[in-house]
Amino acid sequence: MNIVLSPIDRLHSEKLIGVYEAWKRTAAGRLAPKREEITPALLKSALPSIWMIDVIDGGRDYRFRIAGDRIIQFMGRRYAGHLLSEFQGQAFFDQMRGILKACTEQKRPLMAGPGRSKMPGREFSELEVVVLPLSEDGQNVTTVFGAMEIRSVPPAPKLPKGQ
Repeated sequence: MNIVLSPIDRLHSEKLIGVYEAWKRTAAGRLAPKREEITPALLKSALPSIWMIDVIDGGRDYRFRIAGDRIIQFMGRRYAGHLLSEFQGQAFFDQMRGILKACTEQKRPLMAGPGRSKMPGREFSELEVVVLPLSEDGQNVTTVFGAMEIRSVPPAPKLPKGQ
């Protein structure tokens, strides 16, 4: 997926729009809600598709916190407790860092996609992601929260030899 961060109003997925609307209601005009305000009851229908990542040292690194079952299935394993820097140099995680960093620095909701995945073995998936800041102090992004829509896409057609 190319990192094309767009205004939040360009979301295609109804599920992601629902997550964003729940975040917006909970933020109630503040920079962002606190982490404890994002509850399972708030996101019932989207729980398998949500994730939460802690911001370390103002965005110098990020620590995986939680992920729904659909995210774990897509990623191939649980990453909770691992630092994003452990996976530096891998295209999928490098893109993830760019998206998280933009949300942390800009202190606003963002979206990326839809676009093809760069996760090895998952290239035939199209991803759309909503990325939302959370703040414990009302001034800094301390956690990034979001959801991912994962759709299967057919492989690109092969061109005849010589083209």
